[in-house]
Amino acid sequence: MELSPAFSITSDMTDEELDLYFATCGSLSNLPTPPPAKEHATKKLASTTSDQQEFAPKLRAQATHLANLVPLDVSTTRPSVPGLCGFLERSCLPDEVVAFAACILNALSYSFAATWQETLRPSNYARDLEYFMRTDTCHHACVSPDVLILAALSLAHGYFSDTRRSAHYWAVGMSRNQFTVQELEGTKRAILQDVDYALGRITEGMMDSMLRDMQRTKTPSSTAALANENDSTAKPSRRRNFSIDLPGTATWKNGVPTPEPSP
Repeated sequence: MELSPAFSITSDMTDEELDLYFATCGSLSNLPTPPPAKEHATKKLASTTSDQQEFAPKLRAQATHLANLVPLDVSTTRPSVPGLCGFLERSCLPDEVVAFAACILNALSYSFAATWQETLRPSNYARDLEYFMRTDTCHHACVSPDVLILAALSLAHGYFSDTRRSAHYWAVGMSRNQFTVQELEGTKRAILQDVDYALGRITEGMMDSMLRDMQRTKTPSSTAALANENDSTAKPSRRRNFSIDLPGTATWKNGVPTPEPSP
């Protein structure tokens, strides 16, 4: 096989001729050169920035309490507290509306996970065998449980306000395109079906109790700070006192002094 002059060890081409060869060298194929793979560094940087953003302690307490009310069996992951803080900060909802959303989450039954998963399942009953054999956990791993809190906030706001915000407003504006309108609306339907459409059963006393619970919620940052403070205050009390005040008890025997007790 004849090699290119650039790879041949017996070629007597000069440097000028070799440069001219590379300058006029054509493509080996008529197909276009594929573009380089796009990197997702921008998306990762944005998610890292949102996670590291500082929020008010009140928002973090509310977000932590809402995350704790999400049933454990709905997803293999837990809601993101920084993401929920972003929902609360952008929506600017009153405390009573947030407490009402917490009451909605607290009213979910044990069978809600199955109802929610069935609602989000595509309405294509002619699935192939491979897709049918997948578990619900694997299928819904891409849907974050944060959508439950977003749906509860949307339902609570629509219950109290005459000017309702559209599903596009919540899915695109509040979640920053984290969820689709179909996912949000399907989650809202699953919640309403699970509570039997009885949002009116949530009383003012239940909301007041939920508000007090949210105010008492300890965020991870405050818990760590309290633990460090307790450690710093307890360290001086754990210091041992090694000073020994003993009178001189050395005696002489046979011209040799006996040693005193070691301090």
